Amino acid sequence: MKVLIAILCLSVGILSCQQDENINLTPENTPSVNDFLRNQNGLRIPEFIEEGIDETSEFSPYLFLFKEDGTVTAERTNESINGTYLVFRDDNRTELQMTFPGNSALRELSDDWYFISQNANTIRFDDSGDILQFQKQ
Repeated sequence: MKVLIAILCLSVGILSCQQDENINLTPENTPSVNDFLRNQNGLRIPEFIEEGIDETSEFSPYLFLFKEDGTVTAERTNESINGTYLVFRDDNRTELQMTFPGNSALRELSDDWYFISQNANTIRFDDSGDILQFQKQ
């Protein structure tokens, strides 16, 4: 019985350590998105639509600074909010994962955002119909 329990525990441990083969967290796979986000002058949000409601005005005052170490800082007059981000590929789609403190004004941005499009000045993401757009300063 002890051998059976040991084999079961070992099997569960091995399976839980295996990564999903469709997820590739290597930043080299997403250089243009990372390069855009890491704009030295910062980014603003000119469009944020959540559940069909335009909530842009809540986020447009913030200047977002994405750093190479995976941190993002959002600043506006007399306020600075720190979070984290990661750009990765999952199921052949580029995603931006952002996390801000749950008690902050930016908690609604904490999500996995799917890359939609990019041009010289803007980059757009989607999450189940919600739209997030960043624009260079």
